[in-house]
Amino acid sequence: MIDRAYSEATAQLADMASFYNLTLDQMITQLSDNWDNIGIIDSPLQNLALFRDALDGSIDLSAYGISNDRETLMAVFMGVATDKAIPVTPESVYAVSVIFGMPLSQAEATSIASDAEAIRQAVVAGHG
Repeated sequence: MIDRAYSEATAQLADMASFYNLTLDQMITQLSDNWDNIGIIDSPLQNLALFRDALDGSIDLSAYGISNDRETLMAVFMGVATDKAIPVTPESVYAVSVIFGMPLSQAEATSIASDAEAIRQAVVAGHG
């Protein structure tokens, strides 16, 4: 099921490259203030599939026109994938990485969780 979600997500990525190439702060602004006018993968399962792909560090979305760094992409994938009513924590990011068989370090999980939480809050604000 997650492999299918990954295929569905990557089929859309080229059309959304401009969003995924923004800085984290620019993404937060766009999600908060311009939700209805941005191209983003909003399926939780598709975002988890992309997060899984990024976990091993070999994510290469350049074929889709995306050149952003791994940590920013992991944060946006996790932040959009999460339940909008539950904050993203280092423990939840770490748990997902363990489930996928590629545990993050505490420092990585903490950093990604902080950025993913900012993304989650922006999505909530954008949905109004």
